Amino acid sequence: MSDLGALPVQAYLTACLLAGVVGLWLGRVAWRERDQPGGLEVSLYLLCGGGISLLYALRIAASGEVAMRVALNLATPLVGALPVLWILFALAFTGHDRWRTENRIVALASPAFVWVLLAWSSATHRLARGPVTPVVDGPFTLLGYGLGPVGGAYVLLAFALCVAGALLVVDLYERTGNRYRLQTFVVLLGTLFPFLAGVATFVDVGSYAHLSWLPTAFVVHGVFLYGTVFWLGTLDAAVVARDTAVEVMQDPVIVSGSDGRIRDLNPAAETILPSDAVGSSLSEVFPRLETGVEHPIAIGDRQFDIQENPITDPRGTDRGHVFLLRDVTARERRQTELERREAELERQNERLEEFAGVVSHDLRNPLAAASAAVELARQRGNDPDGALDRAANAHERMDDMIEGLLALATAGETVDELDRVSLDGTVRRVWSRLETGEAALRVEGDATALADRERLEQLLSNLFRNAIEHGGDDVRVAVSVTVEGDDVAVAVSDDGPGIPAEERERVTERGVSLGGGTGLGLAIVGDIVEAHGWTLSVGESDAGGARFVVGGMEVADS
Repeated sequence: MSDLGALPVQAYLTACLLAGVVGLWLGRVAWRERDQPGGLEVSLYLLCGGGISLLYALRIAASGEVAMRVALNLATPLVGALPVLWILFALAFTGHDRWRTENRIVALASPAFVWVLLAWSSATHRLARGPVTPVVDGPFTLLGYGLGPVGGAYVLLAFALCVAGALLVVDLYERTGNRYRLQTFVVLLGTLFPFLAGVATFVDVGSYAHLSWLPTAFVVHGVFLYGTVFWLGTLDAAVVARDTAVEVMQDPVIVSGSDGRIRDLNPAAETILPSDAVGSSLSEVFPRLETGVEHPIAIGDRQFDIQENPITDPRGTDRGHVFLLRDVTARERRQTELERREAELERQNERLEEFAGVVSHDLRNPLAAASAAVELARQRGNDPDGALDRAANAHERMDDMIEGLLALATAGETVDELDRVSLDGTVRRVWSRLETGEAALRVEGDATALADRERLEQLLSNLFRNAIEHGGDDVRVAVSVTVEGDDVAVAVSDDGPGIPAEERERVTERGVSLGGGTGLGLAIVGDIVEAHGWTLSVGESDAGGARFVVGGMEVADS
């Protein structure tokens, strides 16, 4: 058996025992905090590494071959688990949790499981290990054995998993900013220990050909992983969320290096660029991304706005650019449609104003002449059957229609400037200008609101005329002003016959009149309300008459 008095044996035993204690202790500590990303894998990795170290110390210090074989067989499943735990940690650490499905974990663990079973039964078939015999190597007495075909294949698989995990971390190192590069560097540094120890073990580079350097290397690697996860903090949700957000974004993201070549694309960008875009020159693949290009740009049947952000290192050196292409196809279509509708509306307004001018100029003059002729004939007493009275009424109605058309031509125009208007004073001033007969007005409340003064007066005038026309000369009109926060509402009510419920939705339409009017007065009210962005509701007053409420008026700042 090994010479326990020899210094090399004592040194190596001490290293194995110390590594075993550290591994088991840190593994137990990590187990308590295993909810951290990669924490479970780090805990199991340390426990396995600590167990392997203690069992290897037992193999060296054992006084008989049986104890050495028992320690070897007990360590076998622990050795088989380490490569699997490492690759699972790398997937969790680098944010590739979608690859950590049950089926994939089983697929990764199956070769290790098969190798352990074959190693335990290798005495009968030699597939995993050759004959196991004690070998004296200087002061050490170790178990020597060769690798069978399955054992050799598993060693290659273990090294492949070690390299794959390291490449995942390297990729993360390149993708993350400086804030997180310390963690990735520490993980990569720790990975060197089992890798180099494996090379030193299987390729004889030391004084003791049969001595394994892997047990302590596994623990050292686990300590580095523990420090990354629990001391430095893993690449937490901020990095994972950032990568995930870019991947699931519906807007294309293009990353170019300082040499002008495309370095990375998210899935949305892959759908609009050629399949071989990564690595190609940005100016060749997508010349319209150059700074200063007019936005938006068209790609197929879609349109994009481009947001460009530079990538710089801590010294301010240019390292590339990130281009975010925001899909504004729907916005541009709405804008085009809006511009078309505005142009059409402008043409309609021009035609309406032209028509109103024709009506005002070409019809009022002959109408005035006809009205004068009728009045002259009435003064001479040449109207035995009342025909002149009917003609005069028709002329008056035509005059009302002309006036209504002129008001309608400007009622719906956009309000550009707002005046500070006292509602109580405006209501009383408008009422005083009308021929109200025996009608009475009551005003409750007051506020100073923002409105186009002339059009607000036109609105109130039309509502008052509507009340007098339908409610009679003795109608009672009530105006109430209420303020709620920054909004003002004006309600105009009367005690006339009211408006049937089924007609209230139609009374502001052009040409709709319930009492033989022109059908333009309330239409003008609706246009003025819409031009200001207010609201109009039609209902029944407390007296059973009509009630119009104009809401959404803005209170003027004091």
